Amino acid sequence: MADASISTSLADPKMELERLVKLEGNDVCVDCGRKDPEWASVNLGVFLCIECSGIHRSLGAHISKVKSLKLDSWNQENVEAMQGGGNKLSKKKWEVKVHPCWKRPTPEDSLVVREQWIKAKYERKEFVAEAPEPTYATGKKKSNLYKRKKDRDSWNQRLFDLDGETLKYYVKGKPKEVLPIVDLNVTLNSETGHPNGLQMIACVKQKTRNYFVYSESAQEIVEWYCSIRAARLKLLSQKNPGLRINDIISRLSKDFIKYGWVQKTPPPHKANKKNPFQRRWFVLYDKRLLYFDKPQDANPLGEILLGNSAQGYGVTEECPPEYNGGVYAFLLKTPIRDFPLIPDPQNDQEKASWVSKLKAAIEMEESGGPPGGHSYETD
Repeated sequence: MADASISTSLADPKMELERLVKLEGNDVCVDCGRKDPEWASVNLGVFLCIECSGIHRSLGAHISKVKSLKLDSWNQENVEAMQGGGNKLSKKKWEVKVHPCWKRPTPEDSLVVREQWIKAKYERKEFVAEAPEPTYATGKKKSNLYKRKKDRDSWNQRLFDLDGETLKYYVKGKPKEVLPIVDLNVTLNSETGHPNGLQMIACVKQKTRNYFVYSESAQEIVEWYCSIRAARLKLLSQKNPGLRINDIISRLSKDFIKYGWVQKTPPPHKANKKNPFQRRWFVLYDKRLLYFDKPQDANPLGEILLGNSAQGYGVTEECPPEYNGGVYAFLLKTPIRDFPLIPDPQNDQEKASWVSKLKAAIEMEESGGPPGGHSYETD
């Protein structure tokens, strides 16, 4: 937003910058929303966090001229550029036509999400008023991706074909699997083992199945993500004609709420007194808690579909002493059984994070996201 108090002479440019960055809209990064930005793009007139400033710098000074609010020197011309700009005014130019299949970055998003948002916005100018409709908005796409084998850490190039309703991948010229888009979740924020990685989560035979893919091009993998979300947008709009667009957008995909290593006890029939706890990779997204032997496993060892407290689900910060879990153990209560859990690493912060996020998931209403299977536990 242009400032009405642009002066012809600035006795203290840094003091004026401190005032500008506290204005509503300027007090968060223009691209990811992180609070208290300490960087700026002078020619764009926007305030940035340190992570997004690095991406802006990589674009080149002809697109974005980056300066630190505290470390760099500022002359009157620089400050007047910021007075005449601001984050709110910038968004009215650069974010006019953001397609709903795009996910606006948050501070927690992976580098590829923030990087491609910034490049699409300022370098490729995909969101300005005169920009043409992007190809990914059709919900159709066909290209080669590297896919991880189901049972080992080996990646093969496969042809993937998204036709708007299903996603197929081919082996030796023939479709290997056909995944209905209506049952597919997709995220760029996961442990694929590759910076341009994409994780797809499907429900196959009432159980969760992970598919890990990557592209050598960051733009290509993000366009796949957008294409799948665009396909789901069209399908969900057709199936739910009375649903508001914002409610549909919230159902296009679900990022993981939390993931990491956690120690758990095995099912009662597999209890081991010598080694009562097993280290497993846990993933919480939507109202679903899954655990795996390794982060890139295709299938979980167990899955818990979380109900609400009235249905017997809950989390307590104290774990009964008979489990010998120690001070960092907590208890997940379900109708199936109680799960003593220990965060790994073991510390107060990690315990508090798991407890708070599980409590929130239990009290969360059903989101209408990609459907799941049923609760089960094999190990």
